[in-house]
Amino acid sequence: MYQTKAVYKPFLFLIDTAGYAAAWWLKLRRMPEPKKILCIRIDHIGDVLLTTPAFRALRKRFPKARIDVLVRSFSKDILTGNKNVDRILTFDFPWLGLHGKTASRAETKRFIERLRKEDYDVAIDFHADPRNILLAAKVAKYRVGYGIRGLGFLLNKVAQFRRGHQIQHNLDLVRALGADSSAKMELSIPAAATKRAHAMLKNAKNVVGITPATGRKPKYWLNDRWAAVADALVEKYGVKIALTGGKGDQKDIDAIIAQMQHTDAIINLAGKTSLKELGAVIKQYKLFVSPDTGPAHMARALNVPLLELFGPEDSARWGYNEGKFRHIKRDQMKDIMVDDVVRTIAKMGVLRAK
Repeated sequence: MYQTKAVYKPFLFLIDTAGYAAAWWLKLRRMPEPKKILCIRIDHIGDVLLTTPAFRALRKRFPKARIDVLVRSFSKDILTGNKNVDRILTFDFPWLGLHGKTASRAETKRFIERLRKEDYDVAIDFHADPRNILLAAKVAKYRVGYGIRGLGFLLNKVAQFRRGHQIQHNLDLVRALGADSSAKMELSIPAAATKRAHAMLKNAKNVVGITPATGRKPKYWLNDRWAAVADALVEKYGVKIALTGGKGDQKDIDAIIAQMQHTDAIINLAGKTSLKELGAVIKQYKLFVSPDTGPAHMARALNVPLLELFGPEDSARWGYNEGKFRHIKRDQMKDIMVDDVVRTIAKMGVLRAK
């Protein structure tokens, strides 16, 4: 479930108590037939990708409406080429300060004023963040979201939060508006990115991809175990190992390579790919192995065999356990052993022994 810092909970409780009593009439307001819809998805790359089924549902339900999606700048390319999105708006709000510089208060105020002038009929917040709900209340006539973290009284339609996969959480929000779709994610890969991917992989045909790093330290696995898994896969299946990540991940990737025996099998792509190029590279893999991170969801969207490693994160919400898409779940990442990973890959049957 979404979490709010404990220090804020008493204040939000008091605000909500007064707010629901004063703003009860908002729940009686009928939704106007939307001409402009704003979808607020200002978090991570994987979150944006997991919301693409909801965008498709909105397009099907409201074919004449303009659908704008507000994302952080580093997530924009996930949506380029998506036929269900009319406009991609980017802004790096200060309340989710990840991946580089965020906007100042003055810049944020000016951006919100520009959004208000768009006169949105409907705004949907997919993150259940009270600050996002407040943003929606400022820029749209009718607001939809989850009220589980506070300020739900500002929503006209509060969707019921139920346990399940994040894709279903996103679809439940648009189902509250009468829209529905399959859970299939959409990720467009341009031909230029595919050409570049072939060159970066040196046209290798038998490649296993590993993205060891992720945005949160509790999701990190041990570098020596990544090295041991990579060596085991090279020895048993004769594969090349493509290591990907951002420029800031190079230290961990260097540490993994330093502990490997079969370094000649490594293709080090850390910091060398754009987001779409990374997608094109992943599409060439025979198997992708990583912790819970954006590229893992890209692999699932591209129908690439996937093994995710989970420690304390909610695998039921963020993972996959169907056919050639699997995960390993332990209380802590350190509890996952090399043999757990190697045996699971063997059971998946997506690689051929040499």
